[in-house]
Amino acid sequence: MDTAVTFSSENLILRGNLNIPFEGAPCVILSHGLEGNKDSIKWKFLANRLYDLGLAALRFNYRGCGEGEEKSDGDFAYSGVSRRVKDFQAALDFLHSHPVDPSRLGAIGSSLGGTVLIASGDKRLKAMVALATPYSFKTLAGEGIDEHRPDELSSLPSGKQVTIDFLRELKRLDMEKYVKQMKCPLLVIHGSADETVRVGDAHSLYDAAAEPKMLKIINGAGHRFDDPAHLKQVALLACGWLKQYL
Repeated sequence: MDTAVTFSSENLILRGNLNIPFEGAPCVILSHGLEGNKDSIKWKFLANRLYDLGLAALRFNYRGCGEGEEKSDGDFAYSGVSRRVKDFQAALDFLHSHPVDPSRLGAIGSSLGGTVLIASGDKRLKAMVALATPYSFKTLAGEGIDEHRPDELSSLPSGKQVTIDFLRELKRLDMEKYVKQMKCPLLVIHGSADETVRVGDAHSLYDAAAEPKMLKIINGAGHRFDDPAHLKQVALLACGWLKQYL
């Protein structure tokens, strides 16, 4: 049963949905990307597939993200990686007060959502899936950002605005270091036709990770895995990996 839930992160209310197939089930946290939200077709589909396999799923909106009444508190412009890491850790804390098995927690992160999982370095995670996750943010961060004040706003290609500090943090991220510090099994999934994050980033993530690990490139898939056939492949791979290690 899909239940609406809320929890707090730095005094901000974050909104989510929790699906628990049975008491004491392993649980997977679903971590959306930069401009994504918990209610996309992808996340609802994955939550349902996990449920069918006996895995609970928590999908939630990071601070400043979401639509309408489902929007979490906070300002999107200030929702950088370090703040999203705090939101993710708050989600992990939240699960300890619910009827899931806190010793069997996993996560699926898409794009920046995968970055957040890896950067968190949280030892409570026993398995992870990174979808279309960047290894470098230099192109997105752009040049000349160090010449601006940290609180100045910069527009993303979509028109949404983030602070210069947000972009500086992305530029400083050392993904190789974070991946090498990981202790849990990692599955990297990427689309061969990803128009946002180059396929080479998936290979870099995989190369930096320790065993057990797996890399799967889905032929023809784009950044969001919008095609139903591609999404089914993602679900089969991701849910199988998490079922194996949780």
